[in-house]
Amino acid sequence: MRSVEIAPSPYALLRSLRGLGYSPETALADLVDNSLAAGARQVRIHLDWRDGNPLVEILDDGTGMNFDRLVEAMRFGGAGPDAERQGGDLGRFGLGLKTASLSQCRELTVASRREGLVARLTWDVDRVGEGWSAVEPDASPSGELATEFQSLGNGTLVSWSRMDRLGGLWGLDRDTFNDRISDIRAHLAMTFHRFLSGETRRLAMSVNGRALNAWDPFCRWHDATTALPRDIIRGSDGAITARPYILPHRDRFASEREWDDAGGPGGWVERQGFYVYRGDRLVSAGGWLGLGGARAWTREESSRLARIALELPASMDEAWRIDIRKSVARPPAWARGRLAGLGADCRRRAREVFAWRGVGAGRKGRRSNADGETWPWEARSAKAVPRYRVRREHPAVSAVAQALGAESGLLEGLLSALELTVPVERIWLDVAEQGGAESVQPTAAEIAELAAPLATLVRSMDKMDDTGDRLDSVLRSLGVTQPALRAAVIRKLGGN
Repeated sequence: MRSVEIAPSPYALLRSLRGLGYSPETALADLVDNSLAAGARQVRIHLDWRDGNPLVEILDDGTGMNFDRLVEAMRFGGAGPDAERQGGDLGRFGLGLKTASLSQCRELTVASRREGLVARLTWDVDRVGEGWSAVEPDASPSGELATEFQSLGNGTLVSWSRMDRLGGLWGLDRDTFNDRISDIRAHLAMTFHRFLSGETRRLAMSVNGRALNAWDPFCRWHDATTALPRDIIRGSDGAITARPYILPHRDRFASEREWDDAGGPGGWVERQGFYVYRGDRLVSAGGWLGLGGARAWTREESSRLARIALELPASMDEAWRIDIRKSVARPPAWARGRLAGLGADCRRRAREVFAWRGVGAGRKGRRSNADGETWPWEARSAKAVPRYRVRREHPAVSAVAQALGAESGLLEGLLSALELTVPVERIWLDVAEQGGAESVQPTAAEIAELAAPLATLVRSMDKMDDTGDRLDSVLRSLGVTQPALRAAVIRKLGGN
């Protein structure tokens, strides 16, 4: 059998590699991976607009590279996916530095200092012809971080110059360019949040001089977040760790800004689902990994509060089919069943919190506290058809029934009839179109109309001595917490 060498065309192949689908933020994240692998404790990124033809610089304080190491780093394919990597090495295919950078620019220059010596190489798309020849320039493109690099110790400077329309930063007006910088900041704060927060090895990072703060996908800082138990899933390729979180209802956040910030890049619906980590670096931020059976789960309003952390060792790259951009992961067959079970339970619990304002994730539609308050509605399912019932033991319902005496059957008949006609589909459609249910703030006319009957209801409840306590108990149990309405009812009761 005769072997025939068929060498690829460098010119054509390089242009094909430029179209792998990187965005500016995913490309920069790939470069930060290299900085972490080099032991960097600080990474600075600077994006200079330059009237729509920008220069992008990334400077780290890692160990740096001598000339021979730099040649290997600039080699396409380098240490490929089969290479044995250190625990902190976030590389995968040996292509990230080159393909990520050249997806955004036509000229990539890397300068690195180690032990006082500077090595520098450039890939120029327009100079690659019949051979894979890089250029050894005298200097990096002139920029803010290039100037700083001259006086620093060990470290590496990556420069992107001569942008074109293939990337996502060329030809933008100043405002749009600034918007892209905001997207980059948000993506990096999410992808490297464990490093930025010091949860793992600490890394300081800045973009155009502004330090990045970690964005925690699981809102662990919020006291209404429910962290469910960890689960270890073992298979033929090793073990993964999963931990589901149910995030708080919108009503539990202090402000709209706090709610929006907790939603993350792309918002609450986009960010629900599994968060896949590889070496503490976030690979996949949300989505349901194609789970859910014949009708794979989609991102829905009702499951937007469900997020699940998955920890993968780097040895599972092939099993999980981690892509070149380190932005997509696909679970192996042996893990899909257990992950689907975790996902289904997390989605169910999140739906309960979404549907019953502020209810605890483990209370299954009931809200109670030390006062014995009970949420007035409960959900029941018959053959997967949801039915909603008013709880007859609710204090307000009991008070009205007692007041009616022998005529309490009228109340039972009315509630039963109303329960049969709850417009579930219409309510769901209205909530979905509004992007979620918001707290109802009654108008002045509504407050005037509600105050008198609520005051009468409070008087009929004898379980507490103090009128204010009785009022608070009734209002909280009915989901009514508006200060203006409470004040109006107290005035009707003759209180202060």
